[in-house]
Amino acid sequence: MRTLGADDAQWNDWHWHMQNILKTPDDIKKCATLLPDEESALRMAYHNTIPFAITPYYASLLDDDPQAQRDLAVRAQVIPGMEYVQEMRKYAQGDAQSLDFMREADTSPVDCITRRYPRVVILKPFNTCPQICVYCQRNWEIKPAMAPNAMARKDVLDRALQWIRTHPAIKEVLVTGGDPLALGDSVLMRILQAVAAIDHVECIRIGTRIPVTLPMRITDDLARFLGSLRQPGRREVCVMTHVEHVAEVTPEFVAAVNRLKTNGVSVYNQLVYTFYVSRKFEAAALRTLLRKCGVDPYYTFVMKGKKETDAFRVPMARILQEQQEEARLLPGLHRTDAPVFNVPGLGKNYVRALQNRDLVAIKEDGARVYEFHPWEKNIVERESYVGEDIPILEYLAKLQALGENLQDYASIWYYY
Repeated sequence: MRTLGADDAQWNDWHWHMQNILKTPDDIKKCATLLPDEESALRMAYHNTIPFAITPYYASLLDDDPQAQRDLAVRAQVIPGMEYVQEMRKYAQGDAQSLDFMREADTSPVDCITRRYPRVVILKPFNTCPQICVYCQRNWEIKPAMAPNAMARKDVLDRALQWIRTHPAIKEVLVTGGDPLALGDSVLMRILQAVAAIDHVECIRIGTRIPVTLPMRITDDLARFLGSLRQPGRREVCVMTHVEHVAEVTPEFVAAVNRLKTNGVSVYNQLVYTFYVSRKFEAAALRTLLRKCGVDPYYTFVMKGKKETDAFRVPMARILQEQQEEARLLPGLHRTDAPVFNVPGLGKNYVRALQNRDLVAIKEDGARVYEFHPWEKNIVERESYVGEDIPILEYLAKLQALGENLQDYASIWYYY
């Protein structure tokens, strides 16, 4: 705050943060201590127009001493590594849609709509965020932070809304992007009111990291508006966010969640199970803290097999081990999240259920190869998906380099 010359009133105003997003290496270096390799990666990303951005609020969560490695889970989300930058640079010179791991382009009946399930659709009206997450699954289409051309044209958005109107099987609309809560009130209200006016829509979900990256945006007015869209017994409104680490659960975050909950808006968390949050009891601690704030753990996502985000990946065996040996120790209301792997073009595969996948091979480097079955298995004819996990030994070596006691993970080999 002092570095950017803000007073308390400005710091607590989300508009000020939007106007002062850190979008260049020098911006970030002014507000955070960078290691030499971090600065090099940022400068290469900037030179190659690879999007990155941090809100001033989120930058305040970064540790002044990166060598202490206390903020690795936070820092890795917003400061791209060199491997990521190099891979993204390759893609930038070719077909950007090759990054579309989930094959959203193949499951989009019209622009701004993705449909993988019979009763749920994704509506993407705004194609950017105030902060760019390095592990974002939509890095193939996300624009630079708050890019002026990120909003869908009115005619395109109208067609998407009309598509929902003409498909009465749709009961739930997930409004995401990009981050829809980064929009101004008037635009956001117009979009959500249009969705709420569709008679057969029974649930509006809002996919957003704003409570984590810019909690000041959750104003009393916004929370009241979202609550006004609810009709008990008729329509529910939910906020689906991504809290990755306990360091993100700040007083500002708690206040933002409380404003939503006070207005009857349910808040759920979708943890992306990345390398730095896969250490022993990290996820368990987060679940416990979130429940104290009134946030329900919903999903824990296995990292997708995208080459550019390999550094974030965790073996399937580790998430199974975590569920059995750590999450299972918590009270039932704390461990309500389901571990899932998103199968390209098919949707969520619940990894707790052995019938949803088969271990078909183990490669020379120890990488396990799984066949993931579609959720419609035995209902309709669909192809399965074969994917390669990262080697357990490679994962354990990375943990050891951080000072973890590998004996704590000894049983990982028995999970598959």
